[in-house]
Amino acid sequence: MRFAAALGGVAIIGVLVTWPFLEVGARRAVLGAAILAVGTQLPAHLLLKGWRTRNDRFFAAIGAGFALRVLIIAAGIAAFVIPGRAEPAPFLLALGGFLLASILAESCLEHRRLRADAAAVES
Repeated sequence: MRFAAALGGVAIIGVLVTWPFLEVGARRAVLGAAILAVGTQLPAHLLLKGWRTRNDRFFAAIGAGFALRVLIIAAGIAAFVIPGRAEPAPFLLALGGFLLASILAESCLEHRRLRADAAAVES
């Protein structure tokens, strides 16, 4: 639940911060990138959550997450940039930014969870 809130917050803040500086087509591209990032990263996080807690699948979860992010960028290019549905530069920059922010949010939340678990074991 925390990841969903963090990811949604990042997307909303990213769209709101860029909104006044962009024209209509670029605004739609940034909004579309936010929707694509949230719509793919949330299910991916839930699917790979069990793998990250197992030592034998931790690196597989990292690799699968990386591969999925590359596929999302490729799918975004194929579905929105090539057909001309979104302006290329704002869409790709926003999508890359949202995916990077999702990695950072996921890492921070996972680090906090692991520290809390370690503190609970020690006490």
